[in-house]
This record gives sequence, structure tokens and C-alpha cells, in this order.
Amino acid sequence: MKENSFNTGTVEINYAEGPRSGPPLVLLHGYPGRWQEFLPILPALCLQWHTYALDFRGQGKSGRAPGQYQFKVNAFDVEQFLRQQINEPAILFGLSVGGATTLAVAAKCPELVRAIIIGDAPIDVEATLPWMTSEEFKSWFSALRRLSGLNLSITELSRRIADIPVQVAGQTASIRYGDSPAMDAIQIQQLAITLCHLDPGVLEYHAKGGAIEFLEGYDLDALLSRISCPMLLLQANNSLGGMMTDRVIRHVQSILPKALHVLIDKDHGLGMDTWEVEPLLRAVVSFLESV
Repeated sequence: MKENSFNTGTVEINYAEGPRSGPPLVLLHGYPGRWQEFLPILPALCLQWHTYALDFRGQGKSGRAPGQYQFKVNAFDVEQFLRQQINEPAILFGLSVGGATTLAVAAKCPELVRAIIIGDAPIDVEATLPWMTSEEFKSWFSALRRLSGLNLSITELSRRIADIPVQVAGQTASIRYGDSPAMDAIQIQQLAITLCHLDPGVLEYHAKGGAIEFLEGYDLDALLSRISCPMLLLQANNSLGGMMTDRVIRHVQSILPKALHVLIDKDHGLGMDTWEVEPLLRAVVSFLESV
């Protein structure tokens, strides 16, 4: 993967590009994140697709845009990338918030999008709003926002992330994030690296519970009504922190009956955070070969 950048007219966006092995495939990370989230699956994808992976504004090596980090600006940046850098319809694969962004782009610019993959995105607003305004949610992102603004070594930042108190299902008392089930030092270190490449302002809406402001313009039914391309819904295990609800999958398929659904028995990262990606690759590659 070779890194480059382009200007949207508002901000410089960093992206990585693989070899010209086939049709264009664009990967969009979650929050907070970097294009490197997709490293566990990139070697396989680069064999048959011309793969790109973007850093959203304010994250990774992309430019900073204080006060302009809402959901809608990410969709604008991706649209500009498709128009400026790719000369044919692309497949979009978005993880988490990147998945919601994928929906928005496919709805607004259907001529630019060949197919979409929605990776465990919190697109069920009825479930998302209470979660994004909860004290637990605000506390977690407030802690990350504070840490991202400090000039700390990766080692020290990892230690402080591990010490953040979090709630675990089934327990009344909070525990250290580093003691969470299935958590290990490498996952914490990766989050520390991500925070080192983050404008703290990216997390402002999350830290203050400003879900309505962050999601301004998001209307799932309106988006779905304008999408006709093939779609793959990848759902993580809800008991392991998955965010895509059964209800929203049924709803999407009631509007788009041909939308495919696959349950990946992993956490919200669909196995990429632990590099256990065989089930994910099976679903993604099979879908890509069909479109």
C-alpha cells in the first residue's frame, strides 16, 4: 500500500492505495481510527481488487478541520475522493461509522458506487441515540479525547488507556479497560497509536453526547430509498459488543430484499482487531466476486 493525499476543497485527505489488481474497492474505518484498521484483510483484498483505504479528516495523516467533524462531512470527503481519484464505479466497504458513511454516499451518488458492504454499523438510530447519549458512552470518549490531546509516548498512553474505568455487562462495579474480557496489550497499543494521530476535536460530539449534532442529516429510510446497488450487511455478535441490531437488518431487508446478511461471530471489529479474519474474508471475498 502506497500513501498519497488529495484535496477535497476543504481539507487534505490521506489515503493508501494498493496495486491495480482489479475493480476499485474503497475501505472506510470507524471512530476513532486509521486506514491501518484494515491491515489484517488487505493482503487478500489486494490480490483481486484495486484497493484504497482512507483516513477520515482529523484522523490518521489526514488534515485537521476544527469544528467540521460531523457524519455528513465524512460523506462529502468520500464523494470527492470517488469523483477526483477513481474513474469508474467503486465498491465501498465501511466499518462502524464508516458503514453509515457508505450508505450516505451510495444514496447520494449512485452513479459512483457499484456495491456496498456495511460492517457492523450503528445504523439503527432508535438504538444508537440512547447509546450515544449514555453516561458510559460519554465517559469513555471523554477519556479518549483527553488522552489524545496529550504528548505522551505510546507506552504511557497505552498504560493510561488500560486504566480507564469501563462497565462490563453483568457487573455492577466498573473495571479497568485493560482487564476487559478478551482484551490484550496489543489491542490497547493499537488504540494508543490511533490516538497519537487524532485531532481531539474529532471526538467532541461523542464526548458530550451530541449524537443528534453528529448525525445531522442521517435518515436511514431516506437513504435506503435511493440505493439500488448490491449490499452486504455484516453483523457482529451483539453479546461481544456488536452494534448492528437484528431489528435494523430486518428493516433494511424489508426495503431491499436482495440485501445479503452474514453474522460474523466476533466483536465490533469483525475480528480485525485480533487478526481472526477468516470468517470476515469468506463473506467479503464471496460477495465481491459476485458483483
